[in-house]
Amino acid sequence: MRQKDQIIVLHTIKHSDTGVVVRAYSQNSGKCAFYMHVGKKHTKTSLTSALSILDIVYYSRHGEVSGSSEGRSIPLITEAAVANNLLSLRSDIVKSTIAVFMCELISKTIREVEGNIGLYEYIKNSVLLLDSLDKGVENFHLHFFANLCRIAGYMPNDNYSDKEPHFNISKAMFDSYYDENLCFSPDESLLLHRILSSPTKDIADISCSGKLRNSFLQRLLDYLSLHLGTKMTLKSLPVLREVFE
Repeated sequence: MRQKDQIIVLHTIKHSDTGVVVRAYSQNSGKCAFYMHVGKKHTKTSLTSALSILDIVYYSRHGEVSGSSEGRSIPLITEAAVANNLLSLRSDIVKSTIAVFMCELISKTIREVEGNIGLYEYIKNSVLLLDSLDKGVENFHLHFFANLCRIAGYMPNDNYSDKEPHFNISKAMFDSYYDENLCFSPDESLLLHRILSSPTKDIADISCSGKLRNSFLQRLLDYLSLHLGTKMTLKSLPVLREVFE
């Protein structure tokens, strides 16, 4: 039976000269994978770039896709159309680097394979906002990361105060006691509070150095690794660091 859905492309794996496996986050099904036939090069690029938002029609395949890493049958996309033109995201090297980072982060952070409309809307709105941003782009990935942790159920709690200014990774909240092994540094803690308490439209007002930005990003990864129960490594991280150093 044919079904309709909207997806955000996270990653593609070439299967043949005319087909790819598309891993995506779906409005109706959460994390999922599809097989899609691709034709001309420009069509392939417009439909399979990082964070592309697609309206699709698909049906479940009977039998496996030969050579697919999915190890099972996957739905076949029969129709696909770009839902939103992300012109700035494609042409701006900084934004496109952030897009690759976001895709990898979503892929490794989100485990559910069922629909979560709140999470889907957060990711979609974030993609559209990144595409439209003129100021504050350098802080966008930090804001996205911290709030993705929140929406995905990993906290953190923003109870920052003068008496509790140190963010404790294991407690997922700010604490009065400082332990350099368990807490964000004072500057990182303050930055986390400012990010969690600021709407995305105000991220341009958050001032920090490239060094702080990168150390903060690593601490967020440490935080998420602890709460996921596995060490998280991101291949896109070195490139992102180079861009914002």
